[in-house]
Amino acid sequence: MKSTRDLGAHFSEGEEIFKQGDSADCMYVVQKGKVEIVMETEFGANRLIIKKKGDIFGEISLFSCKSRFATARALTDCVVLKVDEHAFITKLHQDPSLAFRTIQGMARRIYEQDHILMSGFFHEDEPCCDVTGFTSYIDLALFLDGEVKRARRLMQTMAFAIIDMDGYGKLCQQHGVELAESLLKSLAGILRTQMLRGDVVGRFGEDRFGVLLYESDGAASTKVMEKVRLSFKRFVASLEVKGLEATFSCGIAIYPEHDLSAKLSKAAFKALTQGKMEGKDRIVLASPGADWKKKSADKVKPRTPNKRSGWGFSLFTDK
Repeated sequence: MKSTRDLGAHFSEGEEIFKQGDSADCMYVVQKGKVEIVMETEFGANRLIIKKKGDIFGEISLFSCKSRFATARALTDCVVLKVDEHAFITKLHQDPSLAFRTIQGMARRIYEQDHILMSGFFHEDEPCCDVTGFTSYIDLALFLDGEVKRARRLMQTMAFAIIDMDGYGKLCQQHGVELAESLLKSLAGILRTQMLRGDVVGRFGEDRFGVLLYESDGAASTKVMEKVRLSFKRFVASLEVKGLEATFSCGIAIYPEHDLSAKLSKAAFKALTQGKMEGKDRIVLASPGADWKKKSADKVKPRTPNKRSGWGFSLFTDK
């Protein structure tokens, strides 16, 4: 970090301004350049928002007396002004309307972040994610939890897949953000062609999708994702861009083999991680959970066929 003749401090591209988990003793104002706010989760790093000249950030943690819930990083070379509690209160005496504008900005950010974290589609005429064209959802975790409960009530199978573009950061560096984002849009389009009506595709994170395939078992969902993978590879090859290598990896978990939403998502992410470690550009199906293996030894009653694999899962009966 270098001092400048501006009131703020200079940060070079990629330099961290503060890190997720740090204590909060100030907020910031962007004077020049751009700053990205990134949240680290079990699914990887998710960009929440980009701050530009005149925008404030870091105020939520400051006012809530909590540690930083995300990392702030210079997206470009930038100048950022640090405003501590004393400076803010002094400014309030000079301009009381600042309090309203700050609260208004905080409320807008919280609202936007709730919608940005997960994007998907239901109806073509609803507001869409700028990159993928998918309609926004509020919360993937809550949505997935509700669908698991629904599948349990209806005694149906359901697949949850996590798709992650391989080496997306490197792709942006070598071929530009515009091409990388167009590839995400193309992948979104290919996904649409393979989804049945009612299936859900959501974007959570910069280059990652969550996919719900209803009434689908392991073999059927793997077949669908493999079709998407091969179609995407053919599309990338058709672009004839020199040096362009764009692929994705996918992890799939099945309900009721993983009977809770948390178990389902973690199993899918673990399978995705396995695919990355094994060389990327592949589809990996998660192994059934320990509880399912135990139940599978019990007496079962066949269920009616489902629309993908031809058979629903078995209803377990008590001995």
